[in-house]
Parts: sequence; structure tokens; C-alpha cells
Amino acid sequence: MRCRFRRLNYILLLSIYLFLFYQIYNINPILRNSQSPFTLIHYQNNTYRILSSSFTYNYRGSYLNFAYFNVEQRNRVLYIDFLYDIPVSSQWQPDGHLYPIQIAQYGLSHWSRLEQNLKNQQNKIYKFERLQPKENNHCSSWHTIKDEISLSNTYVHFTITPNSSLHFHFLNNNIQLVYSTKTIHDLETLTKKIIPLKGSPRQVNRHMLIDIEKLMRKTLFFRHDFIKIQICGDTQSSVDQLIIGNQTLYDQQAFYSATRWLLNNQDLQTGCWFIHVQRNYAHHTHYHLRNPWCSAMAQGQAASLLVRLSSLTNNNEHLLAIRRAIQPLWSSNLTRAYFKNRFLWLEEYPLELATKGLFVLNGCLYALIGIIDANTIDYQPYLSELINQIIISLQHILPYYIHPNISSWSLYDLSHITMRSKLNTASYSYHLAHITLLQCLRQIFKKINDSVSQLFDFYIQRFTSAIL
Repeated sequence: MRCRFRRLNYILLLSIYLFLFYQIYNINPILRNSQSPFTLIHYQNNTYRILSSSFTYNYRGSYLNFAYFNVEQRNRVLYIDFLYDIPVSSQWQPDGHLYPIQIAQYGLSHWSRLEQNLKNQQNKIYKFERLQPKENNHCSSWHTIKDEISLSNTYVHFTITPNSSLHFHFLNNNIQLVYSTKTIHDLETLTKKIIPLKGSPRQVNRHMLIDIEKLMRKTLFFRHDFIKIQICGDTQSSVDQLIIGNQTLYDQQAFYSATRWLLNNQDLQTGCWFIHVQRNYAHHTHYHLRNPWCSAMAQGQAASLLVRLSSLTNNNEHLLAIRRAIQPLWSSNLTRAYFKNRFLWLEEYPLELATKGLFVLNGCLYALIGIIDANTIDYQPYLSELINQIIISLQHILPYYIHPNISSWSLYDLSHITMRSKLNTASYSYHLAHITLLQCLRQIFKKINDSVSQLFDFYIQRFTSAIL
């Protein structure tokens, strides 16, 4: 079989060799900059960002603090799927599954990086056309990019930098991407990973450092190793185009990979991105999530991502996908629960029993922002009514999220009320997420409903006092 690459893009930075190292951060207090949209918080070797008073939310702009999210590096991400170029989650399923929340966050983070780095436009450093193999050339190899590149009859290998990414189109099957290392001291080469790139013609988008970091969990890399990448195919291979660029190209392609998956995998009847992982709630074996289940948080964040795509394309199909995404939040009980049988809530984890709910705080707030984004780009009276219903619910339910034993700390959910479970105290990162979401909603409502903005401000001040 003759295998041909239609397009091959590499993102290449200055350094050639990959040296693995670890940096230890000092614990610092909260750092404020009056001109920055973010306030930095250093806690236990981690840096967090909440919103500052100068933050302005725009449905076309950066999404909250997601420009600083690195979804790919999360422990729950096994790897980037080689068919769809999106993260594969190990959450609740060790073998991995495609989790809509994680995919939407992946797209939102890369969109936010693009918005944040508008000045760093993609510049083509090198461009090569119609690269053809040479006869009897077992291997074409280069460690620095030359003006002419020839491929071997079987594979091509070269060395690139840690923050490099790979983008290419291929026309036929039976191609593999191979990572290997060569130890500097004894020059022993060890193959570490093979990624099959089989399937119909499509674009492939890889970030080398992420692939290698995920691989480090299973295999031993040495500090002074450097990484070689091989693209292996059948005996006669060619690349029509090779482009070397910067991080911007990777962010663009990651954004489009996430939106492409969402557009292609939405249930057209319900609008849901169904999740097929079976799970119980905590230790309550008699409280099951619906199977499959539709997460309000997934619907809201996917809607926010597709709103940003629609702002670029003005494509009516994208607008219809946004409407479908919001549909299960207002027209069915796939994602809805009622606190004390009165107050509407949008459930991140909807249970089989419609009379029971977890009432996860961050999930509902993300869903609310998604509804607001959708209503901004495509005003619908029923969405305005839904927003008002959720605001009324928040007015009555937010007091229950104040921890009764830890001053001004927040609770993750209300399962201690609805299921008589133990108090589910929010982790440090979730507590900051609650603050960030409330800050965003305060800013959104500041110009349209000051009393609602003040409601959010009260809980922002309360929860923020716990980290000062």
C-alpha cells in the first residue's frame, strides 16, 4: 500500500534536545495586580488564579481563567486520543473514555490561550512542498531542519523540542508515530511508544511534551535523554507539505479538534453528549447515575465553546448545535432536579431517581454561564426565563453551601441534606472555582441586575475571606 501524508505541520521552538526537570515553587501569599484580570494565589506548590476587579467577561473572549488550564497534563487524562486528537479520561473508567466535560474544557482552554496571545501570530518558519522518498534510502534523518528533506522508503525520524506539536493529514492507513530515546552516554536507543494513526483521511494534532509526560508514567526516561520521533509507514511514503510553526498553531488545532468532536457526537434528538460510564454516588450503592447520563455542566461548557466557534464562523449549523446543547437544560428532566421540590437545579451528575439530587455547585454555575452565552448570541425568551429561575434558586440555596464547621468555606454539594451523607467539603481548588464562577456571574449581572450582582458579591466576600 502506498501511504501519503497530505500535510505535516511541526511546531518547533529554539532548543533541539528535551531535558526533563522538575521545578519546585515556593508558597507565596495572594498576589494582586490592579491591571491584571486575575489574582494569583500560591498554595502547596500550586499556582491558582481567581478573577480580579478588572476582569470583563465576553462570550467571544477568554473563558474565565481557562487560559491557565492545562487539561492535557491532568492526572485523569490518560493520553490524547489518536483518532480525534482530544483527551481520554480515566475518571471512573481506568481504560479510558471520551468525557464531554473534559473535551469541552480542553477546547475552552486552548481558545482562551489563543485570545490571550493574539499578538503571537503563527509565523511559518519553514515550509517544504512535495517531499518525495529517494530510492534505496533506508532512513532520512536530520537533527536540524535543512532546506531539503527526503523521506526513507520505510520511515523518517528526527529530533525536536519538548513544546513541539505535530499536525498532518494522511490519505491511507497503516502509519504509526513512534517515540524513542537515545541515551547520550552510551547512545543506546530505546523505543518508548507507538501511536497508530489508522483510519480514514483526517488531520492529526499531537503535542510532543504531553505525549512524553503521559508515557513517563509507564516507562523510565532519563534526565539526559533526548527524544526522537519516527513516522513509520509502508515502503513508499511521501509528504506533500511540511510546515514548522509556533504554539499558536497547536492551540488553534486543539480548539477545532474539540469543537469537531462535539459537533459530530451530539445526540440530535435530545441535544445531549451522553456519558456511558456506569457509576454510583460515593458509597451509596442504591443511588445510581442515569445510564447513559447527560451532564448539565457538559452541556453548558460545550455550549460556551460552540458559541465561540459560532462567533468565528457565523455558520447556522453551529447555531443549531448550540440550541440543541441547551435543550436538555430547559425542556426535559435529563439534567434537572428540584431542591425541596421547589427550586430548579441543573445537575452535573443526574441520578436515576428524579426525586434525589446531588446539587453540585460548580456544575450548575458552569451550566448557567453556558445558558447566558447561548442567550447572548441567540436570544430566546425561554432562556431568559430559565436564567431567572436559576437565579431564584441560587438566592434560596446558596446559604446551604456555607460550611457549618469551617468558617466561610464552601461545600461541594448538598448530599448531606438530600442523602444524609457526610459533609462534602470543597477541596481548595473547588473552593477557588466557586469563587471564580461567582465572580464571573457578578460581573455579568452588574450592568443588567444590580441586586443579583450584589447577591453574588456577598458570597464572593464570604468565601474569599477563608483564603486571606
